[in-house]
Amino acid sequence: MIVAGAVFVLLLSTPLTVAADWPQFRGVKRDGVSPETGLAEEWGENGPKEVWRKSIGPGYSALSVVGDRLYTMYVIEIDGTDKEVAVALSTEDGSEVWRTPLGDRYDNEFGDGPRATPTVNGDRVYVLDSTGTLAALKAADGAVVWSMDFRETFGVETPRFGYSTSVVVDGDQVIVQAGGPDGKNYLGLDKDTGEILWSRGDGPAGYNSALPVQIGETKRFVYVAGNQLVCVDEEGGEVWAHEWPQGETHAMPIRIPPDKLYVSGAEGIGARLFRVSEADGKGEIELIWEQPFMRNHFSSSVVHDGIIYGFDNATLKAISVEDGKMAWGKRGLGKGSLIFADGHLFVLSDRGKLLMLEVNAEGYEEKGSVQALEGLCWTAPSLADGRLYLRNHDEIVVYDLR
Repeated sequence: MIVAGAVFVLLLSTPLTVAADWPQFRGVKRDGVSPETGLAEEWGENGPKEVWRKSIGPGYSALSVVGDRLYTMYVIEIDGTDKEVAVALSTEDGSEVWRTPLGDRYDNEFGDGPRATPTVNGDRVYVLDSTGTLAALKAADGAVVWSMDFRETFGVETPRFGYSTSVVVDGDQVIVQAGGPDGKNYLGLDKDTGEILWSRGDGPAGYNSALPVQIGETKRFVYVAGNQLVCVDEEGGEVWAHEWPQGETHAMPIRIPPDKLYVSGAEGIGARLFRVSEADGKGEIELIWEQPFMRNHFSSSVVHDGIIYGFDNATLKAISVEDGKMAWGKRGLGKGSLIFADGHLFVLSDRGKLLMLEVNAEGYEEKGSVQALEGLCWTAPSLADGRLYLRNHDEIVVYDLR
């Protein structure tokens, strides 16, 4: 129900933003990499300068930053009921600009509150709460343009860990996994109206987010659904598919130019590298290597200069793109998260310790650290205009890295 109110070259589609923004899950290109330069080489004993800190409610949604606005989701009490809300905050001091209530708070044994990250596209913000309410909001004031309740529309139940996928907005479409039956697993929706343009696949909703790619003038979308790694075209038609182990795949696929895809899952899945190509309208995918380790769980990896950096469950590791062999590993950071910018990895441990690491294929090299947050931290950092944005269930904190 809609409520009104060649070589396979992996060039990612991006929302309409400026270079310094972080407009969606994992940044401009959905790869955890920021193009920013001019960041400080060292932090000193006290770490980077703290800009502001703000108390918030529970949730795992990352922080999307465009211009002078920060967008995220968390839980607050409204009229005696805990609600998941989308919010816009000022990047200057964290003051609230607007808030829009969505569904009721979702709780389970692994945590409370919204999981997905807002996607900012032009004058709209697209959000998905953990019980399956997808909404297009006006970026200016949070007013609802349209919304869709997956449970009502498709008769589905909320996934065990809650809806977690962060939607792709590409061209005129919103791409999202609803988990509906009868060919309604993945959807392409009109971004202005929410009308269904195409649908495909069966099975319940998973937890990873789709990766948009482009071949010349042709757009593709890659994602994991159930026991398949899938590539579809703009109309939801299958370009290629490859078997994938059934289990917990939360991390996103990652492009490695010019023609490779890295994909990883938790538990017994491990990591795989594929070569993909397309010619005469036919797509092909070939397995290059697979490793039982580098089991990305909550956090996706990043790639730089032929090395994949990421968390193998609770161990930070660096592995080779060429053959998947481990270059080094570092324990003690739990199931943390990381992004890459200006020659450094910015790592947040799952207990709130922030570290700056020199990107080094030879070994772990720490350049600075600070205890940024307390308690459980499963949300990856965001970086925009020289500022690093972090959150947990209780606070947002912002550091100036310049």
